[in-house]
Amino acid sequence: MKLRIALLASPVLAGLALSACEQAAEAPVVAETTTAENVVVAPTEAKLDTTLPGAQSEFAYAELLALEANDGTIIADSTKGAGLCVFMDEGGRALLTAGAPTQEEKPGAAVVRPNGQAATALYAQSGGTEYLLNGPTFVREGADGTLPITAIVLVADDKASATLTLKFPDGERDPYTGKWSCSA
Repeated sequence: MKLRIALLASPVLAGLALSACEQAAEAPVVAETTTAENVVVAPTEAKLDTTLPGAQSEFAYAELLALEANDGTIIADSTKGAGLCVFMDEGGRALLTAGAPTQEEKPGAAVVRPNGQAATALYAQSGGTEYLLNGPTFVREGADGTLPITAIVLVADDKASATLTLKFPDGERDPYTGKWSCSA
């Protein structure tokens, strides 16, 4: 994607900017990259990190990317907001964030960002905030061309560590090891 930004502070700068637009560009205005690193995208936009294993295959989605700052907005209507609980991998990347339900008897929701996909909402398999604190399972049903995903957070007895396992129709990814921390 090429991006041009012109600051038009005066008529002279405006004239220079217009004349620059009329000339054929010999080089990209912004360096293009093949990785997702340092590129911030909206929650509804797909993001592909080609440095991850399998990124060039049809199974790129099996790897999770670190969540973007605004990815939690996709569950804002069904929860009290993302951030009640967060799964951080051993590298310190936030891979899943969960929000408490708006009504205690309803299920909460979580957000993940599969490689090459937009941020994805998953829904807890049981109601209440307590369920989210103790190692929940989140599911997204496949519909309208979306990929079904199951995310299982398994918290160790000592609560010091956790694993995050992703299941897809074609198999299961090796679990991520990290920590499940909740603010409640």
